[in-house]
Parts: sequence; structure tokens; C-alpha cells
Amino acid sequence: MRWVRFLLVAGLAVLIQTTLMRALSVRGVRADLLVAVLIAFSLPARRMEGFAAGFVLGLGRDLFSEEPFGLSAGVFAVLGYLVARLRLGGFADSVFLHMILGFVCSAVSSFATVLALAVGGTLLPVRFAVGHALALAAATAVLCGLVGILFPLRWRRLGGRRTGFEET
Repeated sequence: MRWVRFLLVAGLAVLIQTTLMRALSVRGVRADLLVAVLIAFSLPARRMEGFAAGFVLGLGRDLFSEEPFGLSAGVFAVLGYLVARLRLGGFADSVFLHMILGFVCSAVSSFATVLALAVGGTLLPVRFAVGHALALAAATAVLCGLVGILFPLRWRRLGGRRTGFEET
């Protein structure tokens, strides 16, 4: 992975997530662009590259969110590692795969936030928390599908690897 280009894309994604995506919010639900970028970069990456990409994206999210600091960095790092661990060959460019992974990763991230808030003493109504997490995951899945369509067209220029699933 070309890290300078990745850091530029990650920085731009954090900027868009904190500005434009907030403006596109519907009833407090907005798609998570950082999850979409995580999936797009981690699917063809090595395991440790997926871990590092997830950590960087999660850290960017932590800097501008109200969640406990470090939560997103940890969750995204693990999700990046697990997504990179998938060996899907020709299926890696599937829009539906991006959507499914976007839904799952967004749901895991949302439920980790709800759990962290509950441990910290902030209890949310279960019905609201589950409904909001599922709505967020659905919106993120659609965004991941769009990124899955657009991202492979410029993958090499943005620092991704298209061939070779060798591990280091």
C-alpha cells in the first residue's frame, strides 16, 4: 500500500465525514464514509495493512466524534484486519460484497459504541439503539456499494494493491 496516498485519502474521508456527511444526515442517521474507505482499502490488502488502515481511519473518526477516545481506532483496526484476512479473489470487486461488509462493519462499530456508552453509565433505550444502529448500517451499506463501484476504477492511483494476496 502506498501510505502517503492512503493518508491523503483518509484525511479527505475524515473531512467529508465530519462536514458533508453531517449535512446529509436524515433524522440523525448518516452513512459512514470511513467504513466504506476501510472496506475499499482493506479487501485487497495484507492483514497488517488492513489493521494499520483501520487504525488510521478509526483515529481520524475518534478525533471528531463524541465517542470514548480510542474506541473507533481499536474497532476499526480489528475490522480492517478481519476484512483484509478474507481471501475472496475475484469476488473482492463485487458491489454486493462491499455492501454486506459495510452493513456488518457499521453494525459492529455502532454496537461497540452503544456498549462502551453503557459501560460508561450512559444507557440508551434498547429499541432506539438497535433501530439507529440498523438504519446507520443500511445507509453505510448503500454508500459502500457506491464506493465499491467507483473505487476500483482509480485503485492503483490511490495506493491500493490489485494483485497478489501474499502475506508478510
